[in-house]
Amino acid sequence: MTARPAAFPAANPARIAPGECLLLPVSRGTLLFAVEGHVRVVEAPRWVAEQMLAVSQNLAPGQAHQVDAEGWAQVMALDGTAARVVQLAPPEDGSGFRARLHALWRAATARLTRQGVLGAPGALR
Repeated sequence: MTARPAAFPAANPARIAPGECLLLPVSRGTLLFAVEGHVRVVEAPRWVAEQMLAVSQNLAPGQAHQVDAEGWAQVMALDGTAARVVQLAPPEDGSGFRARLHALWRAATARLTRQGVLGAPGALR
């Protein structure tokens, strides 16, 4: 996982007391960072091969977990000590994804045009 240090000053760390379970509403792509203490992250259960499966991961300080599915994530402090966790939401606009997809589309149409499969460059618009 890649850390985004610029997001830490704006993030508000949540403190979890020993034995406490914190429920966080998360969307797909949310990053959960263990800032202090050891925590266990359990994602919302989902159906896999006709069985319910809840993805979980233990995090040491400085480690991160990216949420795969929207829902509620449980974050628990481990080892009988308090912990702090930072939740970073995914970018809303997805502009990077759209730009890469658009570049891929342009490259594919240009290649097909050069090969003679497509007509004029604006034929698919």
